[in-house]
Amino acid sequence: MTFVKTISALAVSSAILAVSTGIAAAGPMQNLSISKNGIDAVPIEVSVVGGSFKKIKSPSHKFLLKIYAKAKLAKKVKVAQVTTSDAPYLEADPGTWSMKYYPNKRTFSKSLSPVITMSKVRWSGADPIQACNNKLKSSRNILTKGTTTQATAYFQLHASNKNGLKGLSDSKHNSTWMWYPVQVKCLPNAIGGKLSN
Repeated sequence: MTFVKTISALAVSSAILAVSTGIAAAGPMQNLSISKNGIDAVPIEVSVVGGSFKKIKSPSHKFLLKIYAKAKLAKKVKVAQVTTSDAPYLEADPGTWSMKYYPNKRTFSKSLSPVITMSKVRWSGADPIQACNNKLKSSRNILTKGTTTQATAYFQLHASNKNGLKGLSDSKHNSTWMWYPVQVKCLPNAIGGKLSN
């Protein structure tokens, strides 16, 4: 599924480099960040059906993430959650992935490597299939030779000094988000096509 945000080309470029946005000053967190943790060298593979790319061959992907939250003085990080959903305050979104933590301390930091099913990943702009087909527009030889490209996944981090997140006011909750670039391998027809029929 493709997740769409309205952003300028410059904003996309900056976000991929800086990966994490800032947080609202009104909330209980002093610092909150989510970033890519290390080098994600494993590509998502996309295969050919007929005359175009139509199927993600990879059933899932391991993402390398690092999250950090620091509450303001005299407050604690009671709950933190990282998710592929863009819903505010973690409203119900069953088609997405999420992981929740209850650190109950002022500073919380964790590295995680979740393996996420492709159907639960949200994409900013082109998903892997669309990314391969965009390359196909420039050369039909890609169908027989294959190529590589990139897609960008979306993650959001919430943190609160209360035990719940849903429906909280901005004074009890902070959130930030990031774009996560992923390598995509567009398989040639001889490799991918027969597997996709």
